[in-house]
Amino acid sequence: MKMFSVALLLLLSLGAQAQTRLVSIDGSITEIIYALGAQTQLVGVDTTSRYPKAATELPDVGYMRQLSVEGILSLAPTTVIATQDAGPPAVFEQLKAAGVDVVRIDDEPSVAGIQAKIAAVAEVVGAVDSGQQLQQLVEQQVAEARAALSSMRGKRALLLLGAGNRGLMAAGQDTQAQALLDMLGWNNVIDHHSYKPLNPESALAAAPEIVLVAQTGPLEVSSVQQQLALTPAVKDDRVVLLDAGLLLGFGPRLATALQQLEQALVAQPKMAGQ
Repeated sequence: MKMFSVALLLLLSLGAQAQTRLVSIDGSITEIIYALGAQTQLVGVDTTSRYPKAATELPDVGYMRQLSVEGILSLAPTTVIATQDAGPPAVFEQLKAAGVDVVRIDDEPSVAGIQAKIAAVAEVVGAVDSGQQLQQLVEQQVAEARAALSSMRGKRALLLLGAGNRGLMAAGQDTQAQALLDMLGWNNVIDHHSYKPLNPESALAAAPEIVLVAQTGPLEVSSVQQQLALTPAVKDDRVVLLDAGLLLGFGPRLATALQQLEQALVAQPKMAGQ
């Protein structure tokens, strides 16, 4: 409680300043802020904000679902912007009581959801025109990248969350991974909900033609190939590892993720066969 009081006094002492002091809670929001050129307003981010590298050098207020009001207030923010799945809810109520503007944004895993996030962030940082330009760029690039992957539509796909020492977790229904597969027209071979551990026997029975691994920790493609050795995806060399924030963050870099998938699954095999 003493820490809360000290942080509150610090916040109030700086309250008269006109400069925006922004704390971003969600990696996709942080990416948008940088894409809009508004990073000078940032004074802190959460642990999911790993891109660009400069964001990792800012003060870290912790994991987005386990936030501390003292940690945030210690940065004397004027505004905290977060997605709806950040929490706990009481933290945001305390921030409002302390006079901090709190902006909550829906995190729908879709192109429309990205566009909505861009619009909301652009309004907060005072870059509406730049936001509209970024929206147009994202829409165009994603459309082009999806078209380049159209030959893969209808494939049976398995998306794994590579969680370092926790092993591989298979993405099921009602996940951002499912939304990505739906966007690409790929069929998820996993029927269960959320993320659950996957054993080699289940992977073999599922017979995925494509395996995507969203990395959150150190992981080698050879390790995944060994665990899934008899699946069609491994036999056809269609196992792709990408950073989880890039692949599933549904931020302004979505097109970059799709372009990397196209390079690995479509362009590269063609080059090898020439």
